Amino acid sequence: KTWGEVRDTPEAKKQELTKWKALLTKDAIAKADASKGRLIFASVCAACHKLYGQGGAIGPELTGSDRHNLKYLLENILDPSAVVPADFRVSVLNLKDGRTITGVIPEQTERTLTVQTPAERITIERTQIVKQAQLPMSLMPEGLLSALGDENVKNLIAYLMSNGQVEMPK
Repeated sequence: KTWGEVRDTPEAKKQELTKWKALLTKDAIAKADASKGRLIFASVCAACHKLYGQGGAIGPELTGSDRHNLKYLLENILDPSAVVPADFRVSVLNLKDGRTITGVIPEQTERTLTVQTPAERITIERTQIVKQAQLPMSLMPEGLLSALGDENVKNLIAYLMSNGQVEMPK
C-alpha cells in the first residue's frame, strides 16, 4: 500500500541499462559539463522534480536521493514505473462536467482532492468526481535518455551526481 506496485524490469530495459552503464563511466561523467546538465535538467526534469531547492513537486524530490549511485539513477530514469511510491502513482479522475484529470494527489480531505498535473494544481470537490482510479504507474515518461543523445545524457548525469548546485551555462 505504501510503496505501490513493484514489478520486474523488462529485458529490453535491462539491455538499455547495460548500454548506458558502459557509456557513463566515471571518467566520462568526470569530463562531462554539469553546468550544461543543469540546463537540461531545467528543461526536461524540473517541471516535475526538485533538485537543490529548484523545480516542481509532481515527482519525488531528488536532492536527498541516492543520486551518486549510477545504477539507481539509470534504473529510475529508464524504468520509472518499476517502483512507484504510493504518493506518486497516477490517478485518473472523471468529473461530472465531462473532464478527465490525470495527475498525482498530494493532498486530500473528506471534502476535496488536490490533483497535481504536469500543468497545474487543481482542488476538486469530491462530489464532482464520477469515477476515480489509481494506476500502478508513474507520470514520468519513458525514453527520456534516448531522446537526449549521448553527450546530453553525460552532462545531465554529471549534474544529477553533483555535490551541490552548479552555475547555469553562460
